[in-house]
Amino acid sequence: MNNPITLHEQMFLEYYNIRPTQVKGTANLSVADNKRLLYTKLFSCYKFNLPREWAINWFRYWLFPWGSIGVIYTNEFGWICNPYSVEKWDYQYQPLQIMVTNSHLRDTKHGMIGVNAGIIHAMDDYFGLDDIVTRYAEMLAQCERAINVNYMNSNVSMYAEAPNKKVAEDIKHAYEEATTGKPLVVLNNKVMRGQNFNPIMGDVKRNFIVPELFETRRSILSAFLTEIGIHNVAVQKKERLTQGEYTENNDETQAIISVIYDNIKFDMDEINRFSGLGLGVTLRYDEIDRMNQQEITDSDKGGES
Repeated sequence: MNNPITLHEQMFLEYYNIRPTQVKGTANLSVADNKRLLYTKLFSCYKFNLPREWAINWFRYWLFPWGSIGVIYTNEFGWICNPYSVEKWDYQYQPLQIMVTNSHLRDTKHGMIGVNAGIIHAMDDYFGLDDIVTRYAEMLAQCERAINVNYMNSNVSMYAEAPNKKVAEDIKHAYEEATTGKPLVVLNNKVMRGQNFNPIMGDVKRNFIVPELFETRRSILSAFLTEIGIHNVAVQKKERLTQGEYTENNDETQAIISVIYDNIKFDMDEINRFSGLGLGVTLRYDEIDRMNQQEITDSDKGGES
């Protein structure tokens, strides 16, 4: 009963065990595409200083989607980063000893935290951010589906009545010639007598909500950026953004990004203490944000943003 389970198993249970269930999106290609987009934005928040031998895509894949990655010394490759299992816990249930297996290693590696091994983790609970990314990816996929459906429902197709098949073919042929740009289309004088082309779906403009759906999509994306820590402005606001409103968004976005940054930096500093690897992390948007904030401050003094 008390055996540890993998992060994937725990996230699976957390996602499906709530009753009554909330509305879930479908695991389809559109969700996967949006997850790829959102993870790219998440990865862009952090700039890492890693050993040249460590693949950055390998490192980020385990750190952010799955929550953590182990660092351990091996005779074969020196210091490596790799997924791990926890063998022992301390009295506060923090990892005390880890185990690493890999087909390229001669045997299973065992490491003591703070001696020849360490863990770099993002969130306090060692969970990854795949649940957050999946939730927003599903909303984006549903929004894009609604956009595509509304596009289809807003097609301006025309119709004309015909008494028989021959007249119908004549009308169809005339329409095809007219829409290809021919300046003159000749028809029997009885074919179009009293006939008009009418739209199949009336008042298409009233039912066309694609602009609103695109705004909704941008709002979803902005909510995700705020949650993971990328500063952004409210897309619904049309007038000039004030310094106070910018600072309010600034404070909101600092919540989760500060926790992740502090955890990663603390772990890297601890590993550097006994390994000398020189690991480091910086927030890539710090400098950009300072420049944007200064621009808004200057505009409040008399300019326009």
